[in-house]
Amino acid sequence: AEGNHQSNPAKWYKTIYKLAAVTENQQSLSSPDHADLMEIADRLQRSFTKPWLGIQPDLPRLQAVEHLLKDSHPPLPSIGQVKTVLKHVNPRKATGSDNIPAWCLKRYAEELAPVVHDIVVASIVQCKYPTSYKHAIISPVPKIRPPTDLDNDFRQVSVLPQLAKVIEKLQLQLNKSSFKIKTNQHAFTSGHSTVSALTSISQNWFDSTDNSSTGRQGVHPYLLISGRRLTWSTIRSFWTSLLI
Repeated sequence: AEGNHQSNPAKWYKTIYKLAAVTENQQSLSSPDHADLMEIADRLQRSFTKPWLGIQPDLPRLQAVEHLLKDSHPPLPSIGQVKTVLKHVNPRKATGSDNIPAWCLKRYAEELAPVVHDIVVASIVQCKYPTSYKHAIISPVPKIRPPTDLDNDFRQVSVLPQLAKVIEKLQLQLNKSSFKIKTNQHAFTSGHSTVSALTSISQNWFDSTDNSSTGRQGVHPYLLISGRRLTWSTIRSFWTSLLI
């Protein structure tokens, strides 16, 4: 540190900082107890799962939806489709609980495509989703710094296995043509975005106001619907608020 004071101030500062940090850590820091870590993990798990506590899925009986099911085998992907999905995997994504990194799937897509194809086909044919692909690595990320409330100041970031994402993407490609999506669904649909959602809202508002006879006359549609139930004082206060 003494030799770098004049020649390399940045290196001198970094050396002094490291020396001071080592001394401070040796005096004040200690490793947390395993029991304390388990208690914190349990509290975070209860906090993250609280919104779904007590919710039971309302699954219909098979007899009620049997007439809606197609009398055909489910579509299966080809090795070429699997290879294409593997080649488009983002290599910078985090590794999940299966310890298979995304860059490995992308780099060796040619070699791994037949293996992944067998896994996907077996999952579809047997109607079973691999249990290990349901496991996610949950990391608590502070919403504010420093966090003070363990129950409210953290949000969960889930890292799923990359193969689980591959299976979901293939299932979407195979069954997308069978989906019946409403025209007002703008999220997670091709060709739609927040811009299309705002455009749709603006058009509906225009049709209900300026593009209608009542709107051009300056009469609010709500007043026409519920005018009989409104008093004159209520209507007058409404128009007064518009003029202010």
